[in-house]
Formats: sequence, structure tokens, C-alpha cells
Amino acid sequence: MGELTPERLEAAHRDWPPRSWYATRRRRRILAGAGAGSAGMIWISAIVCWYLAPSDVAMWTTFALMGTALAIYIVVWSALVTATRGVVGLHDRYLDERQSRERQKIQADARRGTTVVLVVLSLVLLLASRDAEKIVQVPVAAIVMLMSAVITTHLILPALMAGWQMSDPPPDDEDDPDDEGGHDRHGEALCPAADDQPIEGNTAA
Repeated sequence: MGELTPERLEAAHRDWPPRSWYATRRRRRILAGAGAGSAGMIWISAIVCWYLAPSDVAMWTTFALMGTALAIYIVVWSALVTATRGVVGLHDRYLDERQSRERQKIQADARRGTTVVLVVLSLVLLLASRDAEKIVQVPVAAIVMLMSAVITTHLILPALMAGWQMSDPPPDDEDDPDDEGGHDRHGEALCPAADDQPIEGNTAA
């Protein structure tokens, strides 16, 4: 498929996903939450494998959660690529200076977020493995899924943060006295209309 370019972005995302999905900050945060939920499914799969693997239940639960997570994140990623106009998805060389600064800030925040996740995970594993015998009993599938969850979280966190932090554009300046209609914020004319001007010459008493 090749890398995503501005032309491909414009062509591929012109009609889908609908703009209503990401038109407001609240909806973009809902998308980011859905993306975080998709990552959470992988963490849940790791927990299932920890307690139930090796077993058919653990295997099929993992397949189901991974498939659902992938389907959700594809939709979320597509919407966030469009909403951020390429801050998510486009190569650095296609970004302008403002977008590059925005991406750098998002990536720095994401690295701090990943660090927090790793610290929390280390504490949880330390508490769960206080008994030396449990270290031997940890299923390989659980270790694989934990690694997958950490890597997935690290990869998708910048996109989710971009959607979460992105603010709405400033509203149109409705209070501009130079507005073409010549109206103030209450809709009243700022200057008399032509019909309100006194008529030169004789006027009615």
C-alpha cells in the first residue's frame, strides 16, 4: 500500500469515516476512549491467559478479544487520522512546522505514559510473584500477551493522546463590528439601515 501521503489522506478519508464522529472535542475523546478500550482488551487477554492458560478457553478468549480490539482500533485510527489532518499517520516530511511541534509534544507525553504503564506493571508483577514458586507457574501465553499489550499500548498511545488533546477550532467571531451584516451580538444593527436614514428635503411633520 505504501506510506500515507496527503493526497491519499484526502482521497481515502473524504467520505469515511463521517465527520460527525470527530467534529467536536467530546466526540474525539470518545474515539480516544474506544481506542484505549481496544488496548484494554489485550490486557484482559493477558490476565485470562495468566489464570486459565493453557486451555481452550484461554485460546478462544484471546482470539476473540484480539480480533475485536483490531476491528475497533482500525475504525478509531481512521477517524483520528482525518481529525488531526495528518498529525497522526503522515510521515514527518509531510508536516508543517506547527504539526511537527504538535507531534513532538504528543510523542513526549506518550513516552511518559508508557513509562507509567511499565512502572505499574512492574509493581503488579512484583506483588503477584512474591511467592517464588509462582514464577515457574506463569504460562508462556500470559508472558507473550503481556508483552503484546505493552507494545500495543506504546504504539497507539500517541494517536489516542492526539485525539484526546486536540481542541476545537475557535468559533467564528460573531461580535466583529465590521461584520458584513453590520450586526452586534444581539442581532441589532450597529448603524442605521438605509431605510432608517432621514429623507433629505421636506419631511413629514
